[in-house]
Amino acid sequence: MKKSLMLSLMAGTLIACTGAWAQKVDKIRLGFMTTLSGPIATLGKEQEMGLDLALKQLGGRIGGIPVEVFKEDSRMQPDTAVQAATKLVELNKIDFLTGTMLSNQLLAIVKPVTDSGAIILSGIGGPSELAGARCNPNVFVLSWENNTPSEAAGKLMTDTGRKRGFFVAQNYVTGKEHVAGAKQYFKGQVVGEAYPDRTTMDFAAEISQIRAANPDSAYVFMPGAQGIAFVKQYAAAGLTKDIPLYSGSWLADEHSYAALGDLSLGTNLAANWFVGLDNPRNKEFVAAFRKEYGRNPVFYAAFVYDSIMLLDSAVRAVNGNIRNKDALRAAMRKADFRSTRGKFRFNTNQFPIQDFYVAKVVKEGNSYVHQVTATAFKDHVDSFASACKMK
Repeated sequence: MKKSLMLSLMAGTLIACTGAWAQKVDKIRLGFMTTLSGPIATLGKEQEMGLDLALKQLGGRIGGIPVEVFKEDSRMQPDTAVQAATKLVELNKIDFLTGTMLSNQLLAIVKPVTDSGAIILSGIGGPSELAGARCNPNVFVLSWENNTPSEAAGKLMTDTGRKRGFFVAQNYVTGKEHVAGAKQYFKGQVVGEAYPDRTTMDFAAEISQIRAANPDSAYVFMPGAQGIAFVKQYAAAGLTKDIPLYSGSWLADEHSYAALGDLSLGTNLAANWFVGLDNPRNKEFVAAFRKEYGRNPVFYAAFVYDSIMLLDSAVRAVNGNIRNKDALRAAMRKADFRSTRGKFRFNTNQFPIQDFYVAKVVKEGNSYVHQVTATAFKDHVDSFASACKMK
């Protein structure tokens, strides 16, 4: 009798626990961390615009569940990112984190954030370490592995007949990975490299190095205000015509058109997303962004927008039961959402398999816009995925 009673109580407890586990949460706690101050604050604020637009379209809910958003400025250094992430994890008890602009910051925070059980949906940062040996089941990268957009730029240099390339990038992990990607697909001679500090705004030394090396092309990784300063000084030195610039779309976009004017027209660009991509979701996104903010979006906004729509689809797939992490991650890996890039899928390392495009800047009336001219890669896979042990 006592044994039967004990078994009944144990069964009842198990059912109660299982029922609680299967219940959907009543609120999602979403962390958003990016660079909202300093020299690339404009880029972080663009990410925030993508976040806010996605949540507005979803009625302030993710997967039908009310969401509370906690925003933190990671500033520019790894230690400041750790401070912001610690607050989000320990005080705000976040379930998910998105934003994550700088790769060196992402590398610094990935362990404390994922050890807490939170899942990271990186909107930009895509360091090769996390694509390879340090891949993490709680990290999904919506942008790219850092080398890949510049692999497309390096291929563009080769495809346009360039034989002597000079490579310039910001002196930190992301800049060096972008240069490595560009050099991998550039089949000509590398005649020089320069890595100015991220605070440098006077490029006389780098421009002098380029001139002395006598290249027929120059690759540049400098997003934000630094890129604007470089392009202006490069043009003033008279190099643009004989040594054209190659880069990702960050070198000439809505953030820099006003400052660069017609200097934008001489850039040769490659990226996985442009305003003019011809798919229904992208057209809807661009129209909604224009209505909300009065201009075209930049990819920083598109990728965070995608991250929220991915999360919305996954939370719906598990009926709001985000505590079942295995089922949630499986739903996220399916990527069953409408991306601004059209087709979108994850590799086994949870980085995208995606197309990359070639574009130039054209002038339409008094405005500047990217015009896609070719496809650089179809279903491009980063070269680090094979080192990832996740299957």
